[in-house]
Amino acid sequence: MIPKHIKLLFCIPFAIIFCYTAYLMTRYSSIPDIIPIHGYGGKNDGFGSKLFLFAPIALNLILLGFIWRIIKKPDAIKFTFEAKEEDQAKTHSQYQMVLIILAIFVTLIMSPLSFSDVVFK
Repeated sequence: MIPKHIKLLFCIPFAIIFCYTAYLMTRYSSIPDIIPIHGYGGKNDGFGSKLFLFAPIALNLILLGFIWRIIKKPDAIKFTFEAKEEDQAKTHSQYQMVLIILAIFVTLIMSPLSFSDVVFK
């Protein structure tokens, strides 16, 4: 069974995605039809449709689905060390917390920062 605090913390990435998507939808009509999708330092060498703005959201949701499946079944995790029977619950809880931190980090990197120069102008 997944502890309640783990479930609540796992809602944070979805809140970030929801806020970013809502903001994107409000700004969508003012974004140009062709946007830079590749390039660094002001030198863009790839352009595409503004529909590419939704790709990080979709990829992020897929990654969150995989992370949730791992969190849901902590007994299936194969550790590289032997955990004592009495320490397994604590080990699983810590592992789940690390996965939640990873999920939040990935969400912050993939959603708002992906096309920040296009969306947040």
